[in-house]
Amino acid sequence: MVSTFHGLELGKRGLSVGQASLSTTGQNIANVNTKGYSRQQVNSSASPSLDVWTNQGANTGQLGTGVNIDSITRVRDRFLDQQVRDHSETLGQWQAKQTTLDRLETIVNEPSTSGLNSAMDALKNAWQDLANEPDSLAAQAIVKERAQGFVDVAQSMNKSMENLKGELTLQTQETVAEANGYLKQIAELNKSIVRDGNQSNDLKDKRDALVEDLSKLMSIKVDEKPSGSYSISLSSNKQALVTGEEVSKIDVDSVNANPKRYGGKLAGLSESMESAIYYQDKLISVVKNFAQANTMSKTGSTDQALFIGDADNFNISELKVNYAASPLKQPAATGKPSEDAQSYFRELVSELGAESQSAINSVANHEATLQATENRRQSVTGVSLDEEMANLIKYQHSYNAAARLVSMTDQMLDTIINRMAN
Repeated sequence: MVSTFHGLELGKRGLSVGQASLSTTGQNIANVNTKGYSRQQVNSSASPSLDVWTNQGANTGQLGTGVNIDSITRVRDRFLDQQVRDHSETLGQWQAKQTTLDRLETIVNEPSTSGLNSAMDALKNAWQDLANEPDSLAAQAIVKERAQGFVDVAQSMNKSMENLKGELTLQTQETVAEANGYLKQIAELNKSIVRDGNQSNDLKDKRDALVEDLSKLMSIKVDEKPSGSYSISLSSNKQALVTGEEVSKIDVDSVNANPKRYGGKLAGLSESMESAIYYQDKLISVVKNFAQANTMSKTGSTDQALFIGDADNFNISELKVNYAASPLKQPAATGKPSEDAQSYFRELVSELGAESQSAINSVANHEATLQATENRRQSVTGVSLDEEMANLIKYQHSYNAAARLVSMTDQMLDTIINRMAN
């Protein structure tokens, strides 16, 4: 038999759902500009019906009892989340590489009037002037001065490249530490989410924000368990990084041993190091060949060579100008070896420029792809004020109607209890 107060209970449930819906809408509006926030929604369903007698024989009727709140969940799309993580990983890799190539272009500083090519031209012209006046002490001094200019530029470039390699090593160490920090925080949030229940929406948002930051550093695969915890592994070889509350930290040695396995910024930094070493080796080759073409000896004490340097174990930082040489020893094959060295340097500049431009284009393309994917995801998970305002009006009317039902039931009970007795 249906309770006399059935209408009050039914109205109360309607009020409860309306209030939860209004509060959730308010939460969405309040966090419209919060980074990483996911739109939330109230999931409700009709509460179990009551059997009531009807005129349909043995078949009883079903009387509704209102509504129940099943859950308040985030609106997410796992497919788009993984796409965003994949694009972030690729973008992080290219950004690291593009930054290093940009630094290398700044170090090479070509074309310019103060670069290595200009220094080589200046020395070549000084040799020609000396050839016209072989006995001129002034012409010999100018040759040595131009040679010193060449050495200064070459040593400055070489030192900058050494500094760049040191910075890349430091960046790799910091990035590994940053990744381990993210892994630890994700594991701690896993523990909190499992403890607080699978509907810890705000904690899940914080965890997803950390996962996305981690995806910029390395390529990861995320698997959500029924308990709500995340298991995170490397995409390349499924190496476990986070399993529930357990963390498997990464270290610099394993990253340096196989950087491509990690992807993301870590792989980009490794490729950057390879580029820095590659172009520094080319610079050393250019400087060595040019110095040899303009006469170089190990001691410079007997052969009057312009440069002092060890051709068998060449080191740019140890290259010196032989100021004691007088008269200077003329290059054996005037022009050709120097031009070959200059030509090799121009090839270095062209190759670096092409590679840098390619990296710039790749970064731009992946940024556009990531932004497009992010826009698609925001259309699902983001807060639309227009939609929330429409929901606000809808839930307000729903709440008012439920309140009206309670008021009307109260009047009916008043009639039955107080007035029918008189």
